[in-house]
Amino acid sequence: MDQAALETYLSGKLETPVRIKSLNRSFPGLSRETWLVFLEDGGPYPGLVVRVEAPGGGICPTVFEDEWRVYQTLHKTNVPVAIPLWYDEGPELTQGRPLFVRVLVDGSTYLPGLHDDTKEAAARRQRVAEEHAEKLALIHTLDWKALGFGDFLSAPASVEDAALHELNNVRDMWMRTRTYPSGVIAEAFYWFEDHLPAPAPRLSLLKGNNGIGEEIWRDDKIVAFSDWELASIGDPTYDWANSQGMMKLCDRELSLGCYERATGFSIPRASLSYYIVWEAMMSGRVLHSGLRAFLTGEDPRLARCTLGAGRAKTH
Repeated sequence: MDQAALETYLSGKLETPVRIKSLNRSFPGLSRETWLVFLEDGGPYPGLVVRVEAPGGGICPTVFEDEWRVYQTLHKTNVPVAIPLWYDEGPELTQGRPLFVRVLVDGSTYLPGLHDDTKEAAARRQRVAEEHAEKLALIHTLDWKALGFGDFLSAPASVEDAALHELNNVRDMWMRTRTYPSGVIAEAFYWFEDHLPAPAPRLSLLKGNNGIGEEIWRDDKIVAFSDWELASIGDPTYDWANSQGMMKLCDRELSLGCYERATGFSIPRASLSYYIVWEAMMSGRVLHSGLRAFLTGEDPRLARCTLGAGRAKTH
């Protein structure tokens, strides 16, 4: 991203002169590019986040514009997200790749010292786990139909169809984006279809990857859910399987119990086991498919090649 060109672009959009103090790209950004823009004092905002579709297209199920629409919709609710500013379909700044801009939220994706071997850190881990559980409950209890999420996110017909709907969506995307056929992955899809879990406790808006490393934290509180590239409608159990080690911060039953009190429904433990294995399958599919744009020359970033190849070899 050229800093001078970005200054000109932002100045035009905000209708006021913008001066960039620093410009950093979030690493690794395998699915989409995320640029952190820190502005000089006196600007309309202390900082902005510029989210850009990857060269060659994304590797995640959620369409880029729909990720933007998730921010727009959630900003009207009590779920904490960054303030969405605008979506641009094909600016010259990014050679025609779509982007959207949101306000930078003060905080960090990581919590230093959280895993220290002290009593204080252990108590802190439980507080953080409970914070995550309560905030995740906000997402899962939203009336997603009334908010209009069903207008742009595909939804299962019923709680009984949630797991199969997810499987079919991923299988369809695999067939469209795979770099080469894989008998092992084909066999795995059949196994998952033969071992579908119990009906979902309800249909919910799902975050996808969530927890530490995925959200913006400040003072051990989630102040913004970030990057909705895996947003979907489905079984809330799946989000717990995507919770980036949150269930290991303390006794997982304490975390799940906090969540269940907040939502009023229970997470089937057998379904949780299913989705933990499914999440590994999903990750392998995404990273394997990520090789496609690298191999065609559309996305020359070595991070795409390295991680994609590493997962592909296991298949």
